[in-house]
Amino acid sequence: MAGLALARTDGVALQAPAAIATGLVCVLVGRAALRAGGRARPGRVGGVPPYAGVGLSLALAAVAGLLAGLPSGTAARAACVATMEVGAPAAAVGTLGDPVPARQSGRGAGPVRVSIRDVRIVSGGRVCRLGAVRAFVRPGAGREAGAAVLARGTWRTAGGMDPDAGRARLPRPPATLGWIGGATLEPLDVPADAVGPRGPGRWMIEWRAGLLARLDARLAPAHRAIGKALLLADRSTLDPGTREAFVGAGIIHLLAISGLHVGLIGASLSWLIGLRVRGPRRLLYAAGCTSAYVCLIGAPPSAVRAALMFWGWALAFRRARPARVGDLAALAAMLAILADPLIVTDVGFQLSFAGFTGVVLGGRAPLPRPLSSRRLRGIGRALAVSCGAFLVTAPIAAFHFERIVIASIPASVVAGGVVSLALPALALTLVLPWNLWMLFAGAADMALACLAAIAAFFAGLPLSWTGPGLGSRAWAVTAALIALALDRTRARRGLGLLSVGAVLALTVAWPLVRAGLDRGTALVCTLAVGQGDAAVVRTGAGRWLVFDAGPGAAFRTAGTASGPPLIADAGSRVVVPFLRGKGARTVELLLISHPHLDHYGGAAAVFEALRVRRVFDPGVPEPSASYLAFLERLQEEGASWHSPRAGDRLRIDDVELDILWPDGPAGSDANEGSLSFRLTIGGFRYVNTGDAGVDVEREILERLAPRRPEADVLKLGHHGSRTSSSVEWLEATETDIAVISSGTGNRYGHPHAVTLARLDSARVPHVWRTDLDGPLCIEVDARGWRIADAP
Repeated sequence: MAGLALARTDGVALQAPAAIATGLVCVLVGRAALRAGGRARPGRVGGVPPYAGVGLSLALAAVAGLLAGLPSGTAARAACVATMEVGAPAAAVGTLGDPVPARQSGRGAGPVRVSIRDVRIVSGGRVCRLGAVRAFVRPGAGREAGAAVLARGTWRTAGGMDPDAGRARLPRPPATLGWIGGATLEPLDVPADAVGPRGPGRWMIEWRAGLLARLDARLAPAHRAIGKALLLADRSTLDPGTREAFVGAGIIHLLAISGLHVGLIGASLSWLIGLRVRGPRRLLYAAGCTSAYVCLIGAPPSAVRAALMFWGWALAFRRARPARVGDLAALAAMLAILADPLIVTDVGFQLSFAGFTGVVLGGRAPLPRPLSSRRLRGIGRALAVSCGAFLVTAPIAAFHFERIVIASIPASVVAGGVVSLALPALALTLVLPWNLWMLFAGAADMALACLAAIAAFFAGLPLSWTGPGLGSRAWAVTAALIALALDRTRARRGLGLLSVGAVLALTVAWPLVRAGLDRGTALVCTLAVGQGDAAVVRTGAGRWLVFDAGPGAAFRTAGTASGPPLIADAGSRVVVPFLRGKGARTVELLLISHPHLDHYGGAAAVFEALRVRRVFDPGVPEPSASYLAFLERLQEEGASWHSPRAGDRLRIDDVELDILWPDGPAGSDANEGSLSFRLTIGGFRYVNTGDAGVDVEREILERLAPRRPEADVLKLGHHGSRTSSSVEWLEATETDIAVISSGTGNRYGHPHAVTLARLDSARVPHVWRTDLDGPLCIEVDARGWRIADAP
């Protein structure tokens, strides 16, 4: 078997989650091989001790995996697209695999994710051919699936703008090495089959497009995107907020066609076919129809695994021989790996088989006495299955996504029941002719609305932990699971499950308790990012706001933007580690004071690491390629863009944001057009004017007169330059702490001696300099505000 087809051409060790998942598969295969030989006497198989047989099976699997995996890994490393430059312009010609809905271009419009089949990619003078490539298409005119298109955008990889970050991992199939971001689609005036797949491949694309169009027309607009994802694996029109809710609740797998979907569809087809066909043949027919459905939706690993298991069970039933679930899973894994050895590096493959293993363990675990009664047995077994799947998949999810969502245990139980009702209703809505489908469309809409509400509810619970510190916790859970798997006697008595629960409590619960203790306490931090600006705010309810993201040169790679040399990217060096260390996974608002790289350059790392919902930007007409790249990036991420003006007000939880400037259309001077604001949390006030000068300060005072922009903490304009922070402004704000964000030994001489003299003249009680004092954090709660310990 090609079970360990993970040999890297550079000799680096195997990726841990892949090794775990593959090890589980090897154990299943070893058990199947031992059972096939028959038992000579109790405790021995064919005269060979059981554990010796398992060890022999694992050794043979390792050798076979190395022999099969080395050529595949070498070919993946040498793939044409592996050498394409990240961030370089790219053009792709092929067949559109997914329909692109017509959308109006606007501030809130997000990108659409599509696949382009049988594609030729041109970038940097190289022409590469792939079976498929992903593209994130800008909003615009709609396109039908199956059309010949030309996509223009930039080549992106998982490493973002770092060309080496995405190549340090295991060899991956070429189609997964990157995608085209910020793409525009242009129709090609050629026959569709001239640039795309022919025969069955094209028929599948066109058939799926027709089914999507029919389902789109028959479902209510509010939830049709969830319905298309649930039944036909089309997530291109899924709202980013809805997607984030399913991710936060730990049930995003329900929208990715898991084994649950295939099992329900296979069972339904078996029942329908059984109305006309009797005997084992109905299972074979149902397996054939289920396989066609899996091919139709793109053959994701979990669906392929379930379809292969269905075939094995149908064939075993046909021959009147018993079929063990573990043996069927091992057979499915072996066939999938033989077809593509590199599939073991796919996170979907790892999670699919690990999750299945967890389901089997949970299904066999003894139930506590209160849940073993007749009335609660079903709920108890569903919880046990969900717990088993969570425990086995948690280390893999933590490694790949740096996320553990405990809420997925109850959410999967509740949402799984709703999905079992929604899928038949959706299928009947799709296939019934005339007006008969209307009888089930209402039921489908109701089920989809319930599913969305369930995701939103569980995503709001403080039962998840996100951050780069999950490594040790993930390995602790893994060690407990290995101990549980080896000690079956303790598992039968429940002590093994108890030990796993204790490990989870110690490794996961404490960060959650700490996050719960922080709720109700807001945090306002000015970060030390060198010669630039960056501040972060945590609301009392735990949501995060970012005001500028520090210097960085990531966006400069898109053009030839001029300007002073920048230090190492502050976004990845300071801002993102601070947010992830505090457990942030979403940025509710990213505010850019003005389009200079020392203020928005670090935003590239924020976009890469976190989900950004909204962006505030003064809209200065800055004619630089780097600022254009910033706007394209936020569009690719699906963040809504807004250009507020003086007098606008925004409230997020206990944080109130009042915009002070600009008052009207932004001019061409980026500094003078800085987005200035006052933030209020209870009785605490914070004022930030970006790089605005004394003229803007005078305009703000005149507009607010006779009121004053009083501030407990004032961020001095333009890093302490003498062009900002007039004496009149300092006296009007009556600040207690003046913060100067500047770099150590910067070549501009910030803060200027004139500015320091003005601070002394205005009798500001305390001056905080990030170049000397480091970051400044203020905690705000019902008792007032105070300076917190440095992060």
